[in-house]
Amino acid sequence: MAFVLSIGFAVEYSIHVVHRFLSAPNSVKSAHARVVYTMEFLFIPLTLSFLSSIIGIVCLCFTEFEFNEVYFFRPLVIVMIVTYYIGTLFLPTLLTKLDFEYFRVGCNDARGDAGNVFDHNMK
Repeated sequence: MAFVLSIGFAVEYSIHVVHRFLSAPNSVKSAHARVVYTMEFLFIPLTLSFLSSIIGIVCLCFTEFEFNEVYFFRPLVIVMIVTYYIGTLFLPTLLTKLDFEYFRVGCNDARGDAGNVFDHNMK
């Protein structure tokens, strides 16, 4: 169970950051501007997600069974902290270094966001 949750937490933060970075409008030219565009939108939701997950996991700390504390609480807290760090600090830093044209897969939409997939299919 802890392994499955760890995989979920590892994907939770990074996939949102990478998706928003890749789908940023083509009017946002540089990788640095794309990261700013991404993190202005995602930093607060990612932080609130981290805090709510930590609150849920902290409940395992107060159990009377040492098994739960050792095999669930400790690993999940470590995974939560590491994946939050990777998703909000390391990954945006790495993405600023990846300023390649083929990472710009966003649309030329005037709304300023990538919009819905179904909206693009209707055009």
